[in-house]
Amino acid sequence: MRYKKFEGDKLYFSPIDVNDLEIFTDWMSDETVIRGLGSSNKNLTEMSEKNYLEKIASNPNSHQFSIILKANDKLIGTYSLHEIDFLNGFCLVGGFIGDIEDRNKGYGTEALTMICDYAFNVLNIKNIVGQVYSFNKPSIKSYEKVGFKLAGTIIKNYFYRGNYHDEYYYQMSREDFYKDHKTFVKPLPE
Repeated sequence: MRYKKFEGDKLYFSPIDVNDLEIFTDWMSDETVIRGLGSSNKNLTEMSEKNYLEKIASNPNSHQFSIILKANDKLIGTYSLHEIDFLNGFCLVGGFIGDIEDRNKGYGTEALTMICDYAFNVLNIKNIVGQVYSFNKPSIKSYEKVGFKLAGTIIKNYFYRGNYHDEYYYQMSREDFYKDHKTFVKPLPE
């Protein structure tokens, strides 16, 4: 079942639904997805993915969402906030677009913009950090398009297909974000 928790222009976020197990298991078995997540050395099963989705769905403090196309209610990916530190106003962000035919259409950039607005405007986060590997050019492009700045690099931190790759850390502050972006959050009625 889809619920519009947060709407953008072409997308909306819905809570993770365990009924999407088959789709998520397919994505987590797709090397083009898992290599960007840094989990290409893991053997995921339908049972492990089911356990993960159930854990997310039952956690009231979870801030992981399914990305849904508004035009046809199609599930196309997921975005999440994790390692949330409410005291210091910090979190990590991550996500992906699952099917190849839905990539390179701007959906990832819109979803990243939406999740940042949610973090800043709903959760009162001050700083967000995203981690990305040097070979993941589409994700780097999305971070930079949204306005994230490169904050640091760990040299040769990820081994994939016979080579070591750098890991980049991109950072966005609330102040910098709202210089260039509008909010998607609808105000409460008076």
